[in-house]
Amino acid sequence: MLPCLASSELVLVNWPEGVMFPGEERASCTMRKGISDLMRVECSKLLAALNDTEDTQLHIRSVPRHKGACMYHMIHNKATNTEKAALISSEEPVIIGTAPPHDSNKIRGKRMFCNLKTDRLGPKRMVSKAAT
Repeated sequence: MLPCLASSELVLVNWPEGVMFPGEERASCTMRKGISDLMRVECSKLLAALNDTEDTQLHIRSVPRHKGACMYHMIHNKATNTEKAALISSEEPVIIGTAPPHDSNKIRGKRMFCNLKTDRLGPKRMVSKAAT
């Protein structure tokens, strides 16, 4: 799935915190089964993220994100080779997790790259509404 996203210049944004990323293996499973590997609570979080109406909704973003770049890309049929190459070579993430909740012990959200490596350099932890 990740190579398909990368070669199509697409990025999944706001993957829910606490839900296994596609391609991750659960220690208790011997064979990967995709979405069927998710626990019930993870499925609920994933469904909630898809149905979210806020800016934390799980969505797919096209990589040429500067204003007008998508239209230029479509009109001239020119690939933004550097951005696409960065996704495919795992320099840029293909999945960006949502910011962790304010009470999380994680400072930043999780990201996953085309090579299945992950890091915690995504969005910063949410600020408590009581603190603002």
